[in-house]
Order: sequence, then C-alpha cells, then structure tokens
Amino acid sequence: MKKILIFLCVLLLIQGCFWMYSTRPGTIPPHIKSVAIKETVNSTAEFNLGQKFTELQIQKMQLENLLPIMDETIANSIIYTDIKRLSDAVYTYDETVVVKEYKLTMSLDFKWYDVVNELDMMEKTLSEYEIYYSDTQNSKLSPQDQVNREDALDLLMDKMADKVLIELTSEW
Repeated sequence: MKKILIFLCVLLLIQGCFWMYSTRPGTIPPHIKSVAIKETVNSTAEFNLGQKFTELQIQKMQLENLLPIMDETIANSIIYTDIKRLSDAVYTYDETVVVKEYKLTMSLDFKWYDVVNELDMMEKTLSEYEIYYSDTQNSKLSPQDQVNREDALDLLMDKMADKVLIELTSEW
C-alpha cells in the first residue's frame, strides 16, 4: 500500500511538472527557428527614430533570447515595424493656465511574417504614451524629478519595444 501511495505521489508530481512546462495551444509554429528584424520605417518627422527603435528591438529580443536573430535572407520569419505617428499634445495646465505637462504619443504598426509559408502570422497597431514636463515646470523641480521630451521619448520607445515583444509572445 505504501509503494502504491509513493508511486501515485511521484506520478502526480511528474504530471504537475509536465503541466507547468508544457507548451500551450497557440505556440510558435515548429518551422519558425529564427527571426530577422527589418529596419523600422519612420513615417514621422523625428530624425533617426527608425534606427533607434530597430536597435532597441534587437537588444530586447537578444535579452529575452526568444529566437535567434538572423539576416533576413536566411531567417524563417521577419518582423516589420513602422512608426506611423509621434505627436505632442498639452496634457495639463497649472492654476495660471500655463502648460504644465505634455503627452507624447506614438503609434506603431508591426507585422510578423512567416517566410517559409509566405504568410503574415500577426499584424497589429500599437499605441502608447509618456508624459513629460514643460520647461517652466521642469525648472521648479529637482534635477532627478525632471522629465523632458527626450527622456519621455526614450521611455516611450522602450515601452513600445516591450509591447511588441509582449504581443509576439502572447500568441505562443
């Protein structure tokens, strides 16, 4: 009886491990073994935005170690990104109706293309924003609390690169 009980406990533990680590429905197709990240198209007036975003995306993909990054001529899949819009808008005013904060918004299209089967595996439009302070408001803050447009843009690009990775892996 004791041996049967031990056997059942071991079986339950093993089954639990397989359940925890097994692949779920919607996993990446088995023939996708690598990815290429195409240079981001920059459809905005912001200089060098496409190059910066591409570099950030490659860094994040390498850190996550999701798929090996290859040249597009040999990769099984390709990620295409296009920064469609980058806009600044007044977000808040102070009590004297002077601009206090701005909202920097980015909109990006991305596509994950299956080279082997010649089809789009995923296509999405993502949008994100970041808040930054006006020069007047920044002058009232300590240096570590200040957020200017360049800081907000860096944070926004980081958020967008993370968002692309989350979208890609949410389907796996």
